[in-house]
Amino acid sequence: MDNAEEIYKAKLERLETAAAAKEPDRVPIAINTTYFPAKYAGVSYHDMFHDNNKYIEVMAKFARDFNWDGYNSLRSFESVPLGLALAGYDADLAIGVAVSSVLAGGASHDILADVYSSNPGREVGKNVESQFVMDKPVMNDDEYDSLIEQPFEFLMKTVVPRAYKNLANLDSPTGVGTLLKMGQELAKFPAFFGEFIGKMKEEAWLPWYLALTPNPLDFIGAWLRDFDKLTLDLYRMPEKVKAACEALTGVLAAVGKLTGTISKNATGSRRVFCPTWYNTYLSPEQYREFHFPYIKKIVNELVEAGFTPLLCFQGRMDHLLDTLTELPEGKVILWFDKTDLSKVKEVVGDKYCIAGGILSSLLISGTPQQVKDHMKETINKYKPGGGYIVTTEFNGMGDAKIENVKAMTEAVMEYGKY
Repeated sequence: MDNAEEIYKAKLERLETAAAAKEPDRVPIAINTTYFPAKYAGVSYHDMFHDNNKYIEVMAKFARDFNWDGYNSLRSFESVPLGLALAGYDADLAIGVAVSSVLAGGASHDILADVYSSNPGREVGKNVESQFVMDKPVMNDDEYDSLIEQPFEFLMKTVVPRAYKNLANLDSPTGVGTLLKMGQELAKFPAFFGEFIGKMKEEAWLPWYLALTPNPLDFIGAWLRDFDKLTLDLYRMPEKVKAACEALTGVLAAVGKLTGTISKNATGSRRVFCPTWYNTYLSPEQYREFHFPYIKKIVNELVEAGFTPLLCFQGRMDHLLDTLTELPEGKVILWFDKTDLSKVKEVVGDKYCIAGGILSSLLISGTPQQVKDHMKETINKYKPGGGYIVTTEFNGMGDAKIENVKAMTEAVMEYGKY
């Protein structure tokens, strides 16, 4: 791409200006595409997931052809608990392990044999997206005290052997061999990361997000207890749940800052992805007691360290919107999944950047003209005053039609200019 460096800088400024709730030169478009670039390039999901060369190839092609302000197709998250278990030993190693599955694909899944994920060409078909579900908890309801008192030791000695079948016995040949194989795979990561970033920058690519950190309650639900069991814990042992969240908050904030530093140094992006999953299922009282205090602490730490939290409120947030104004104004991006952005704007006004507005169903089943009409209406509604980023529902590309994604892109370029 001609003048890639200038285009790259313009995208960076455009996104940062919007994040500050101000008017950039154009409404930015930034989306997490999951496997859509593979579909667009005519490559199987399996190949994109397991073949790093194919991954770079389809990512670069999509960046070149669509020229969005930010996009990413991160692959999976199964190595996060192992990485977190190592955080008390070596922070750099811990981050390397945690992000290895996020960027480096299916090797971690194959080596560790985790209980979390079903991936293309393995547990599911070659063109089926990754699924992330626990069959049973890897932490029991009587183990909260161990997590609270010694989180790193508990994760390594109790959670890791349960979460990774090949690490079930760390003293066995299988256990030791698995760790050695994982070490060999991690040794390849710096070269792959350097090649990936270099080739993507040639296409003026900027990530929607590269850094990430979960919050305590969602970490417990997604990686330790499963959400159905955690729901019971909120009633049966509320004080232990809160103590566990308190114990994890500082650790997860540190993860956000460490990955944020990697992202900023490599790409210039200050955004740190902060997903929120459990909000839909909590009453306002439960959200304020068990969820929001720890989210807010992590957000404030990230902002103080110079990062921009990208808060992705998945599911519905309508009943919790009053909490948003407690977050730092002009310092965060509020990304909504199924919540009506008009209701959000009524609450936050022009003091916060909001992201969303594109329906997966429209991209999947609509026509290009319907997409373009929707885009025109949405952009005209939310662009005045700045602070708006066009994006889809989380992981909302799915089975979108290629012609509809093109229509969406064209509409942003046509109607998004200030």
